[in-house]
Amino acid sequence: MSDPQSQADVIVVCQVFHPELISTGQTLTELVEELAALGLRITVIAAQPTLVAGAPRVPALLEHQGIQIHRTWSTRLPKTHFIGKLLNLSTFFASATWRILWRHPRTQLLLLTNPPYLPLLGWVCHLLRRQPFGVILFDIMPEQAELLNFIRPDGFVARVWRRFNQLWYRCSTYAVVLSQDMLDGAIKNANATGTPLEAELRRKTRIIHVWSDDRQIHPIEKTSSGEAVRLGVLGRFVVQYSGNHGRFHDLETLLKIARRFSPDEQIRFQFIGDGQKKKLVDEFQRLVPADLCYNSGYVGKELLADSLAMADLGVVAQLPGQERVCYPSKLLGIMAAGRATFAICPPDCEMGRMIRDDHLGIVIANGDVTGGREALLWARNHPNELRCMGANAARVLRERFTLRQAAQAYHDLITQICRASSP
Repeated sequence: MSDPQSQADVIVVCQVFHPELISTGQTLTELVEELAALGLRITVIAAQPTLVAGAPRVPALLEHQGIQIHRTWSTRLPKTHFIGKLLNLSTFFASATWRILWRHPRTQLLLLTNPPYLPLLGWVCHLLRRQPFGVILFDIMPEQAELLNFIRPDGFVARVWRRFNQLWYRCSTYAVVLSQDMLDGAIKNANATGTPLEAELRRKTRIIHVWSDDRQIHPIEKTSSGEAVRLGVLGRFVVQYSGNHGRFHDLETLLKIARRFSPDEQIRFQFIGDGQKKKLVDEFQRLVPADLCYNSGYVGKELLADSLAMADLGVVAQLPGQERVCYPSKLLGIMAAGRATFAICPPDCEMGRMIRDDHLGIVIANGDVTGGREALLWARNHPNELRCMGANAARVLRERFTLRQAAQAYHDLITQICRASSP
């Protein structure tokens, strides 16, 4: 009897997937749900998800909205330590590779960069049996690792990694990046910039922007937020950072700005989520008055819209250089919630330009603590202007960055490959 999973139109492979608290997993889950609703048969291979403390372990085989989800074995060490995270990624890569090689010999693959070397699985399958595969580049390596000083810039590991990038990129059927900046980064990290190969790689690469599901997250008045009432912040100006506290997020600048405020200035900083830099927030909270800072872990997806509605200003903080290697999906959640954005990033990056040009919020340069304090005081004192920015953000999201628009682009791409590879 044939394996029923072999009847899938596409096999999606990524470490994080439903029910998942990490934003990458939630973003991917939304996309795959929408693709299934559009008629694609999808099997997902993933690891055990990150859940709220005390939640039961997820079954190894699960069907969710018509999607078959297989949990392959991997270690589950603390993700805040580099070695633990590396082991988790590597054991998932090994078990996912084993399953693809033995159970899914023909179906096209859609691979994510979680773990970052997962595209090599597509290269192996292409070499062995000409199996078609596409890659969604949520992160671009090795440049991101170089920027974070995980590996030596242009050292041996970086050079080998770029060589492997070129190998899988050339064999892939298509690749997807999230912005023009990331397209340039992808070409650079495959050693193709300025070479005859560059035109070929650009031709097969699509820019499909990251999205937010405006049916789940939509503008809610702060006075209607149950979380705002529970935490007693209806009369406070709330500056909210919600999401992954990752190594490539510039929480340092945000925390330095927050230290310049006192509770009697009626601004409260919220840090919601988890990640490697959460320890910086924990230390900050211990040193400042209790009324200045609210600090919590991830909220469940069902509470996300209500939680985002607490904010008067949502924060996106990205270290310099990261615009070439990733795109902060939390920006789209802030926009969907109808809130203005306080962006800490290089002012001339694609995100910074969009926020300024479309009047979606305020942009300050990394490290500009004085400018950041002045910007927050201005925002607190100009609520009407802030509401206009939030309304602009919700409108721009509906016009250009909805889940439905992104899913349709992915659907057209995948079905095109299905037709081309059919006997």
